[in-house]
Order: sequence, then C-alpha cells, then structure tokens
Amino acid sequence: MNGQHQIKKIMSLSHNEREVALRKLAIKLGCSLASTYNSDGKHFEDELIRRIQEADRSIRDSRLWWIAAISAIASVISALAAWAAIIYATKG
Repeated sequence: MNGQHQIKKIMSLSHNEREVALRKLAIKLGCSLASTYNSDGKHFEDELIRRIQEADRSIRDSRLWWIAAISAIASVISALAAWAAIIYATKG
C-alpha cells in the first residue's frame, strides 16, 4: 500500500491514534521526527504528513530510476541484436 493510501486510512482514526500511526509510518519510511513537536510534546500533524509524502515520493522515484536504467540496457541489447542480425544477413 502506498503512502497516500496509508495516510487516508490513518486520517480516519481518532486524534491520539492518528498521531501514533503517523509517527510509526514516518519511522517506517525513514523520516526524521526532529522539529515535529509542538509545545505540548505532540507532533505537528501536517509536518508529519508532509514528511511521509516526501519519503514516499523519494522511494517511488528511486524505483522509477531503476526501471529506466533496466529499460535503457534492454534497448542497447536490442539494438546490438538488430545490428548483429543485419551483419550476418549481408554475409550470407
């Protein structure tokens, strides 16, 4: 489940449960919790949500980078195969 769906699910909880769930999700995604506390020792909800969304976006972007790299390698292999086929076809 991606971060946005998890946030939607968490937002339906009560305030105290929501804070705990957001904090757990932020930690799971590797977000820093520094400077997210207000004067009551509670977390700023919007800051936690922003950090969770940024972490989710970063994870998704890193996955897309790998897909792009694999796709580029496959394209090079395909071009080399086509080139080899043309060379062998003209020799025969």
